[in-house]
Amino acid sequence: MFTPVSSDLIFKGRPGDLRFGEWLHQREISQSTQPSRSIALFGCPDDTGVRLNRGRAGAQEGPDSIRKALYKMTCPRDSRWSSVGIFDLGNIQVEAEIQKTHKNAEDASRSLAQEHAVIVLLGGGHDFAAPGISGWISGRQKTSGNLGFGVINIDPHLDVRELEDGVPNSGTAFRQLLESGHLTGSNFIQFGCRENRNAPDHWNYCESQGTSLISLEKITSQIASPPQQFGLQMNRLAKRVDALAVTLDLDCCHELPGTSAAPAIGFSIRELCQMAYAAGCHSQVSYFELAEVSPPWDPTGKTANAAAEILYAFLSGKISQGLGKTPLRQIKKPNKTPKNIKNRNKRRV
Repeated sequence: MFTPVSSDLIFKGRPGDLRFGEWLHQREISQSTQPSRSIALFGCPDDTGVRLNRGRAGAQEGPDSIRKALYKMTCPRDSRWSSVGIFDLGNIQVEAEIQKTHKNAEDASRSLAQEHAVIVLLGGGHDFAAPGISGWISGRQKTSGNLGFGVINIDPHLDVRELEDGVPNSGTAFRQLLESGHLTGSNFIQFGCRENRNAPDHWNYCESQGTSLISLEKITSQIASPPQQFGLQMNRLAKRVDALAVTLDLDCCHELPGTSAAPAIGFSIRELCQMAYAAGCHSQVSYFELAEVSPPWDPTGKTANAAAEILYAFLSGKISQGLGKTPLRQIKKPNKTPKNIKNRNKRRV
């Protein structure tokens, strides 16, 4: 199901200067560590959906570029990190047809959700929100019954285009989720959408579904900061549902050139880190996604570094709140798992 992470991505620190990737790898292969809770990370290195949506190619390099930046960070000082299992399972298999690639992502997300792991999906195009969230919902429903699910999309784009000839793209994910019945409009928030980046028909469609449309223009007109408003919206949604997903398209950040559709106006890196930390701190958030980091458009590497900081902020939030009250069960070994990551999936996490 997964292709293992390349050892080339793991930065080697000096003696006494252990880096995050080394720390994570050592904990994964340790037979003495038996953490009772887990965060499972996997990548979707494909930008077919972006290209089909007439966006800038390059997001297929996103997952590994984020890993490389994350793994270079120093290992955590807070001892609470040691009580949580963090597993990087690698990347899903990319197929010739986008629908088959999406099925691989959905299967991976469903398998992890059935084990109540907190899922972190690294894109890739934002089209992976559809299979990633669908798998998360169906997996949780299979083990926990008929729960209520809510989704927050941090993105200047609404991504509710119709499929073209039955083929999805990076602009169709949330129409797919809404029309499949996995998500209801009243439990869906579009946070930071831009008035001049979406067709009137797409605004009308979201309104007809009962979606909460919190535009960037409205956010920036308020006294409260964007992270404060995000937290308020998240808490309101949490009162109506049992589990939350947060998906963040890096196209929403005006400071980053290396995305599929780099904006001139948007959120700052610091604001996104604060939102990610708030999401991590919330006990009901069990799915987090970063989408459309496109390294070829940023030779400085700043975009990947920023995405890694956002991911670290989410992880820090999860560590600080202890991943909720329910201990996570063992992550089962997926079918066709490469031999060199079988051991990490057998262990209780």
